[in-house]
Amino acid sequence: MGEKIKTLSHGKILNIDFEVELNHPPSKGQDKQIHIQSEQFRFEIDRKDYIKYALSVLVAEKNLKQLKGIE
Repeated sequence: MGEKIKTLSHGKILNIDFEVELNHPPSKGQDKQIHIQSEQFRFEIDRKDYIKYALSVLVAEKNLKQLKGIE
């Protein structure tokens, strides 16, 4: 598990506070890690995969707003 570089964001889901962190790679030659964590859970993902998922969520938000006529 890599050391924390910086906190990217804070949030709340279902009344649970969580933090999104950028971390150094677990070993040399690997991708940096994103940790999404709270006191109840921890989710680790490679930076490149996190970017793919984040972009998918943003596209889904845009499409939903367009379908519903929301600005």
